[in-house]
Amino acid sequence: MELQGTLKSWNDDKGFGFIRPATGGEDVFVHISAVRGDQRPQVGEAVAYVAGRDERGRARAEHMRTAGSLRIDQPGIRRRPSPVPSASVRNTPAPIADGRRGAGGRAVIRHLPAKLILLALLCLLPVWGCLRALDAGVPWIGLGYLLFSLLSFGLYWSDKRKAQSGHWRVTEARLHLSELLGGWPGALIAQQVFRHKTRKLGFQFICWSIVAAHQAFWLERLLLKASVIGPLPVPGL
Repeated sequence: MELQGTLKSWNDDKGFGFIRPATGGEDVFVHISAVRGDQRPQVGEAVAYVAGRDERGRARAEHMRTAGSLRIDQPGIRRRPSPVPSASVRNTPAPIADGRRGAGGRAVIRHLPAKLILLALLCLLPVWGCLRALDAGVPWIGLGYLLFSLLSFGLYWSDKRKAQSGHWRVTEARLHLSELLGGWPGALIAQQVFRHKTRKLGFQFICWSIVAAHQAFWLERLLLKASVIGPLPVPGL
């Protein structure tokens, strides 16, 4: 059944927006793939939509059209419009790669050797601690670091793709939780590989605080001989 509402917001570059239902309640997410008609959506226009829920139970439009419109659907409206370059842009030579893009247009990691050295240094204490625990018959600490690093890498990959396609994002709390549980090495790698979350200062502060907390824990366990926290009920620690 179609419901009535007003298009409250629309990001034409990313191809998504939100509908304000005529009956009130929470705003409804709509992606360009659900839009029908012969023109792209306009903020403020009255729309008719079929309500649904995404896999996480949030309101989402399965279908949306301009209210009162019975025009023939044009699939071309669901493609991102290509900007028309000005004459000055057309006559400008192609720019040389700026250090973040390789010759083939691929993103490259700047200062890669220095970043690899930093990552190796940050992993020294955790690897030492995991080896001590493994020697004491406790393999799950090292496995935890590995599995949560893989999980963090996957979450960053998923969040990057969702950001580009306009879908619901992975929450920052989930990213940080995975880092806290041992996935920070995978998170640091993913940030550089996908160029994701590297310029968000608040996010970076929390991420590096988690890294520092892990370093402090292993420093206390291994070099200070557990003199601060005291012994833990884990062999080797």
